[in-house]
Amino acid sequence: MSKTIIINRLLSDSEIDEIKRLSDAGSNVFSISAANSMHFAERILLSSEEKKQINYEIMDEVLRFGDLPVGDQTLADLFRIDTASVWHYQKFRVYFAVRNLMYFVKSAQLKFSSFEDHTWFVPSETKPLSGLFPEVDFRFPTTKAKAKFNFDNLFSYLVLIKYRFLSQLFSAPKHPEYLVYLTEKYSSVLDKSTMKTRPSHHILEYLISELDSRFALLTEVLMPKPKGKSDYSFSWNQFQSSWKEHPKVFLEGFLISGLLKRSVRKSANKAQETIRSAYPKVRETELSLIQKITLEVFQSLDKSSGFYLYRYFAARNYFKTSGIKAVIAADENSPLTKSILDAAKFCGIKIIGLQHGTMHDLHPAYLYTENDRKNRMMPDLTLTWGKYWEEFLIEKGNYPKDSVISVGQIRTDIIPVLLKSENLKNSESSKTIVFASQPQRDPELRFQAAFDVFKSAGKLPQSRLIVKLHPREFADSEYYSAIAKEAECSNYTLNTTSDLYQLIASCDVLITCFSTVGTETVYFHKPLIILDHLKQDIMGYVAEGVAFQATDAVSLTEILSGVFSGSLQINREKYDSFIQKYAFQIDGRVAERCLKAITKSV
Repeated sequence: MSKTIIINRLLSDSEIDEIKRLSDAGSNVFSISAANSMHFAERILLSSEEKKQINYEIMDEVLRFGDLPVGDQTLADLFRIDTASVWHYQKFRVYFAVRNLMYFVKSAQLKFSSFEDHTWFVPSETKPLSGLFPEVDFRFPTTKAKAKFNFDNLFSYLVLIKYRFLSQLFSAPKHPEYLVYLTEKYSSVLDKSTMKTRPSHHILEYLISELDSRFALLTEVLMPKPKGKSDYSFSWNQFQSSWKEHPKVFLEGFLISGLLKRSVRKSANKAQETIRSAYPKVRETELSLIQKITLEVFQSLDKSSGFYLYRYFAARNYFKTSGIKAVIAADENSPLTKSILDAAKFCGIKIIGLQHGTMHDLHPAYLYTENDRKNRMMPDLTLTWGKYWEEFLIEKGNYPKDSVISVGQIRTDIIPVLLKSENLKNSESSKTIVFASQPQRDPELRFQAAFDVFKSAGKLPQSRLIVKLHPREFADSEYYSAIAKEAECSNYTLNTTSDLYQLIASCDVLITCFSTVGTETVYFHKPLIILDHLKQDIMGYVAEGVAFQATDAVSLTEILSGVFSGSLQINREKYDSFIQKYAFQIDGRVAERCLKAITKSV
């Protein structure tokens, strides 16, 4: 029987030679990705509809996985220590990892009825599959890609952390009533009084500027990766003990103090032992293939689960005598944040979440089950942008009705000021296109989106394309430049520093895939194009009548040409209706409403 070879990664020279020899000997060679293909390999492709189906199927499976009965408990209960829910810390990462694995598995299943005599050349991320398909010869990369060691970043971080720990240790005790948690990374944000950009927090700036003496900031500087790409950003502001006259509580202070305290270490180690003893119990349960893959992925994240548990116990040690009434945070469902908030909740402190991005049916961070609602896994109060998001959390996210309030989007407080500014007059004759990029987790869709945008802009020489890189893509300029070259586009610039709202206010049209930037573009009554290769309209922009839908470079070029010629125009009535539905009010008073809701809730 001839062997079957499936390629799903870049190959070494020796592997290429091996596959050529096997092919010459009669083996059948297939490839999942065009980027990793060989000229004689047959392509195995999932259609857009098949990928879409997998997206929703895996979301349902992952949500149900937390409610899986294991003995007399659910899986989520089994992996919870007091108020620290390890399953919910990892749910977001698990969904995307399992989804991507199922893209591969489903491609193979649709092509083959059996995997006997299969050899799969696959990336390391697929290791969770190796124990589930013992008949397959898995060939993982034998050499790791060379990555530069980030000496400068690590040195500056260690100096900074030492300072922040000692500063917190020896500074006078702070006794705020409320803490606003944020990672201390600075972006260019417009100052409402000067209309000039300055380093600040891109989501919370206008809330911070309205805080009174009852509030302090619980800040953290995230550690840079030792090797390769890292989104670590050093700033001298991270040494300062206050932000806009509001005192900072350095989170590193109690994290390191916890490391030095035996009781914290003992609690964290005991908790991790409990979690590790739970994995075999789940394996004793009858599981479907997807559930087995989900469990493998979940367990592969065990080391980071241990880190989140340590953060939880270190934070508990701080909060138990803090006198804090409430902790407020954006991105409240990410594991780094949630581990701190869960510790505060254990100590009887109220947890308040601030909506920081759009939500949809495929966003695992905001989707909970009825069991999760009974266990109050979500914040005690969540402040949303508008009525739609409020209803989404209650009806689809299973949030309790009394836990969600609409106040508006904090960042919009600059818009009334911005629109009055004379500096926004654009005297240039060329048409300006802004593409708000995103680090999509599907690498092929991410590449295709950028390629199509560059291809379209290249065909419109009278236009000027500005690629506004997502904050997590600050080091990806070479990636986008290479795609632009391949697409034969030269009329573009890559932008990592400008204020996003200034770019929106001054552009003629904005393109994105499913970013929150799309919502914000409507606030400015600017033409919006959604590049939607899977035709999912995840954010509902097209259904709401506030966006033109492009599915490839050809349709994108046609839409851009129509916008520039004036044959395609926005529907102002639908834009106004959208704003009322999704943004409550754009009146410059969102931060004021946030503070009223926070203090009233306590």
